[in-house]
Formats: sequence, C-alpha cells, structure tokens
Amino acid sequence: MANKKETLLSTFPKHQDSFKQQLKEDKEYASMWLESILQDYSDTKDVNELVYSLKPLIEANYTICEFAKFIGIHRITLYKIFSRKMTPSIEILHKIFLGLGYELKLSVSKL
Repeated sequence: MANKKETLLSTFPKHQDSFKQQLKEDKEYASMWLESILQDYSDTKDVNELVYSLKPLIEANYTICEFAKFIGIHRITLYKIFSRKMTPSIEILHKIFLGLGYELKLSVSKL
C-alpha cells in the first residue's frame, strides 16, 4: 500500500508543473480557471480560498518573490497570505489582480 501511495505522491509535482505550464501558455484556459475561482468565491465568500486559488496563476509566470516585487508588496506578506496566516486587504487583492493582468471591480447589489 505504501508503494502505491509513494507512486501517487511522486507524480503530483509533475501534474502541478503541467497545470502551471498550461495556465502560462493558454490564456483562454487561464481565464476559464479564473472564472471558476471567482464562481467558487461567489458561492463561499472565502477570500483566503480565493487568493490561495490564484497561486497557480502567479506561479505559472513568476516566483512568489518576483511577483511580490512586481506588485509592490513585501514577499513575506504574500507568503503569509498563501499560508492563510493573513487575510489580504482589498488593496492587496487589487494589486494581485492587476499583477495577473486583470482588473478587480466591485459592485453593489441590492438585497
């Protein structure tokens, strides 16, 4: 049983690498991934999960340190957000989305 588990675990990084490669090369796929993330957020309202789900999009093109520098925040802040030790402010969310090439828009809805 342990051998089967080890085999599965050893293939996971390869899956992550191919997933990130597809996100990098196929902008339509990346947009679909983002739409899926936003739909999940719409259902759960979990901002930490939203940001954590953006991590593959970031890592498809940057290291975390490079991206933090690119968007003008400290890398430790980004690491804390991705480890769910910190909830990002709306300003940081805005910077993350802009850094990924998307605009974050908020709207008011009547309940």
